[in-house]
Amino acid sequence: MKNNVINIYKFLILFILLSLSPAMKGQLMTISGYVSDVHTRETLIGATIQVKGDHKAAITDGNGFFSLAGFRKGEYTLVISHLGYAPEEVDVDLENRGVVLTSIHLTPVPLSLEEVSIVAPRGNEVADRTVEASHIQLTPKMIQSIPTAGKDVFAAVKYLPGIDRTEPFSPLYTVRGGDPGENAVMLDGVMIYNPYHSSITSGIFNTMTIKNVDLLVGGFGAEYGGRNSSVMYITTIDGNPNELHGEIEPSTFYSKLFLEFPAGKNASMMIAGRYLYDIVSNFIFQTRNYFYDVNLSYTNRINDRNRITLKYFESKDYTGYNFNTFYRYFGNTFNTDIYDNFELEQRNDWKNRAGTLIHKLIVSPGVYVRTQAYYSSHCSKNYSGLDFQLALPEDDGDTLQMEWQSKNHLGSEIVDMGLKSAVSVKLANFSELHAGVEYNNFAFRNNIVINDIDNGSFSRYPLLIAFFAEDKITAGRFSVRPGVRITNYNKGQWLVEPRFNAAIQLPGRIRLKLAYGEYLQYIISMNSAEIEMTQIVDYYYPLWDKEPSKSVHYIAGVEKSLGPSLFVSLDGYYKEIPRVYAFDMNNYYGFSERVQQGTGNAYGLELLVNGKVRNVSGWMSYSYARATRQFPGSEINDGKAYDFDYTRPHTFKTVLTYQMTPAFALNTSLVFLSGNKRSIENTLQSYYYYDPVSNRTAFFPLYTTNKKNNARMPPVINLDLGIRKELLTGFGKDLADFFKADESYATVTIRNILFLYRNAEFFIPSGGLPGYEDKYIPFGSNYLPSVGFSYTLKF
Repeated sequence: MKNNVINIYKFLILFILLSLSPAMKGQLMTISGYVSDVHTRETLIGATIQVKGDHKAAITDGNGFFSLAGFRKGEYTLVISHLGYAPEEVDVDLENRGVVLTSIHLTPVPLSLEEVSIVAPRGNEVADRTVEASHIQLTPKMIQSIPTAGKDVFAAVKYLPGIDRTEPFSPLYTVRGGDPGENAVMLDGVMIYNPYHSSITSGIFNTMTIKNVDLLVGGFGAEYGGRNSSVMYITTIDGNPNELHGEIEPSTFYSKLFLEFPAGKNASMMIAGRYLYDIVSNFIFQTRNYFYDVNLSYTNRINDRNRITLKYFESKDYTGYNFNTFYRYFGNTFNTDIYDNFELEQRNDWKNRAGTLIHKLIVSPGVYVRTQAYYSSHCSKNYSGLDFQLALPEDDGDTLQMEWQSKNHLGSEIVDMGLKSAVSVKLANFSELHAGVEYNNFAFRNNIVINDIDNGSFSRYPLLIAFFAEDKITAGRFSVRPGVRITNYNKGQWLVEPRFNAAIQLPGRIRLKLAYGEYLQYIISMNSAEIEMTQIVDYYYPLWDKEPSKSVHYIAGVEKSLGPSLFVSLDGYYKEIPRVYAFDMNNYYGFSERVQQGTGNAYGLELLVNGKVRNVSGWMSYSYARATRQFPGSEINDGKAYDFDYTRPHTFKTVLTYQMTPAFALNTSLVFLSGNKRSIENTLQSYYYYDPVSNRTAFFPLYTTNKKNNARMPPVINLDLGIRKELLTGFGKDLADFFKADESYATVTIRNILFLYRNAEFFIPSGGLPGYEDKYIPFGSNYLPSVGFSYTLKF
């Protein structure tokens, strides 16, 4: 690894020197710097920097950094602005060289009722929205506005177009006809594997720590690779170097704590944690479920040009569901005793760890370098068991004893140690080059036990190195960003992934965007849905002696501004999948023989309206989507094409907030999801065997189907309501004053208002229930509405 690190730095030094040479020959200069909050010193993403009396402008990136080029000797005035902050003017006198501005601090100001909005301002994002197609952003305020999201990132993203849930009780999500394992989730630049809590099927990230969430759902740039569908990039805060601030939130489901405070001169720390006490599930399923997650952050602003950040994250889950009591109640409801000897249990034990050291360096006004070393790991041990004994009377008076038994253990561990360095160079006012290199050292360990039979285990340690470069070129109303990513996996061939984005600004505040990209993935997820009750975790498997899976994105979009705070966009996409893999758990050969190669495609349209009209803010979306898969020569649907598992042809989603007063807000969310395809067993197949001891023949039935995804589930409709009130009087205010808190809030969440409409999430065979022999029993979880309360102290 030492030689690889040396080579990385040699490459970067050479690249910087080559990039600087054309700039040094000319007389043009660059102005750059950070923009931050005057009180918290937190860098501001999406601040606008405008040159007074000139057309030049820039927007701060995900690091809060901006760069403006193309200046000659003279005096200039910059106007810096951001929603919720007072504009600031900075005078700059350029002599013989560019300058780095070190003290641009904006002062927050109260928003008027007309300005309050849950929708993020345009430009407030990590990626470059001016050319990036299919880019969606979430802010903590947007996440908090969704009543049933529980202030969780992964619950919130499922309310966005093109993103859908997989299984009803699973935190996994799918993007534009892609597999859940094709989504990259990055925390401050670190890939997080299985970033979910099993207890409440939510994400492991505390919203209190989040500054920004960017979703790149297709056509993303050359910096990101290793996943074929999407990138979720989460940026966390660094902490306040001036004074102590925090937030405490006890609720009926979990408790949260958040603190930020100074840690020496120009340094700050952030500490946050959550702990779940799942009282309802623990009572119903006779178990002890819990999770916790912890965030630690330390940032030292060493000087005007150097910043070092150290971040650590850890989460732990334990869940155990015992459905025995539930099914006995189910049997009593139908007046049958067949579930008296019914045992159904699932246990999950997970742990995530991630740490990173980040160095941000301003080499010169036009050159910015971000270098990061990181560690990320995930370990899971899961058990799923069924033991069903049934006694059936026979015609001769004897009793036929039947038993279904399945006990499966799945273990998975992945360790990812990496180093990444990227440099951004402002070559001219019309050209900005971004390039870098990334190195990963992986370790994979998996084992499978199906029906108490050891199906083997393996350990593999592949290496990956990638170089990437892209150049954004702007000429008037037209912008293009060609890019390329070159990757070597496990010392194999060097593979090229071209990327291209383009945009043109038309009259009438209309912007057209195009995107093309080829994406390669070297790690796949093992599909365990057929041997587990619900797959709630990705079991990662590294491809070995096989070509990487591949997808090609074609995207065209149009955006129009309908007003200062209201936007509409329409995206059309086609995703060609020339190579995709499925891991067949039911194949009883070695690990490599379980990997089945196939093809597929996905296409659709997505309409999104988002923004603010008077006191109402939020978004509404409609999506049309189709996707297919085919695995020729395999037993998966006899090698024929079939509709992909998680595709819903039509979806309508809306999230709206009505800000009645500055202290009172009403939130509502409504989703309509047309049914997805699912395999429903329509044939009872009996297996006979002979017992020589008793000289009798016995049999056991197995429900099966000859076609994958042969039925479409009913539509899903959910309506939820949330109320958030700042407490200005009463006991809540008195309690806040006692703890010297600045603000206190009460939140009420009403879930499943349309509970009389039953959302069927599973259909299971009746199992021979009297009077229901030829029926399927619908199973859901939204039979009753639920109400949640929380109280928040903010100081």
